[in-house]
Amino acid sequence: MTGAALRELGELFGEELAPVLRRLGERPRGAGADARPDEEDAATRAAVWATLAELGAFAPQPQPDLVAAAELMGAALYQSPYPDTVTAADLLAALGDARLDPVREAIARGACPVALAVREDGLGTPARPGPLTVHGEPGAHTVDGRRDFVAFAADCAHLLVLATVAGQTVLALVPVDQPGVRLRRRDDIGRGDLYEVLLEGAAVAGDVHPVGAVFPGVLARARIRQAGALAGASRGAVELAAERLKSRRAFGKPLAQHQAPAYRLAALAAETATVAAFARAGAEAAERGEDVRRTGAQALYLAGELARRAAAESVHLHGAYGMTEACDAQLFHRRAAVDAQWLGTGTELLREAAELLAAAHTPAPQAAAHAAAAPPAAGPAGVAAAGAATPTNR
Repeated sequence: MTGAALRELGELFGEELAPVLRRLGERPRGAGADARPDEEDAATRAAVWATLAELGAFAPQPQPDLVAAAELMGAALYQSPYPDTVTAADLLAALGDARLDPVREAIARGACPVALAVREDGLGTPARPGPLTVHGEPGAHTVDGRRDFVAFAADCAHLLVLATVAGQTVLALVPVDQPGVRLRRRDDIGRGDLYEVLLEGAAVAGDVHPVGAVFPGVLARARIRQAGALAGASRGAVELAAERLKSRRAFGKPLAQHQAPAYRLAALAAETATVAAFARAGAEAAERGEDVRRTGAQALYLAGELARRAAAESVHLHGAYGMTEACDAQLFHRRAAVDAQWLGTGTELLREAAELLAAAHTPAPQAAAHAAAAPPAAGPAGVAAAGAATPTNR
């Protein structure tokens, strides 16, 4: 993505349009779970999507540019199939099946939004996709199963269904517009657009592919982008609170001039900058082809915790108004509750990071056996080396 395109994205998701974008997709009270957005709302969503396509946002991009775009979208609380579509394109590219090239080309044009369908229920995690029943022969597969909390499924052309079959992770690309796919919209605290998906003899485009070798890396890159989006949301919440403090007065002066709230916002702003820098560094490492699984888990954990705290602080500093429907601070609070655990809960992310950290510092069995069998080197250096390996000197 060129620098000019990123600047235009900054204008698209900037201060002028952000108040509108934050509320895209909301349904009026009492309209029912299956109610569609009003026509003006739908037109705005379509216009934003078309602008992203014109800027080339769906074409293959360097990971740092994708994180920069995620930060801008996060600050505006922009909800769309864009994150899932980018992850789907990454996974399809890593799979390398030429038969899926038409889908990849359509994604690059912005003509094929894709929804990731991973969780079977609310207890599922993207790192361990739910089960799926596969029928038929290669080239003519159908699938049965259930997926819950699928974002923007009704607006997408395909579902990228990830599943655990016979102990391995597989991928099935399922067109949405077919009798074997049934959708039911679910209300959620984040005012999102989530669906329960029932697959009953749903036809698969191409084959069911094993992706266990490439999916962990794709998930790690998606987590880094999600961390960037959450860092952007934290920045948006802090900026909203700062504007509020300039207008609220206490003891004869604006609250922004009082040390206690000003220092709290300054601390959050510093944390936001740090987490954003961590996500960008992870994106740079991913672009170099490094293993960023641990970085992805760590960055997303930190960003999720920060987004929740920043949103809660923004609501608090808005006072009672912050909890009303008219105030955007509650939108940041709602979104943080969902987005912070979208690609893994805090507990899951910490466990994955710990396991990867332990594996990185565990010597290979052959190397460990060789080191244990080798006698220490003679002389003072050998004594020092032997001593450094004892528990009392670690």
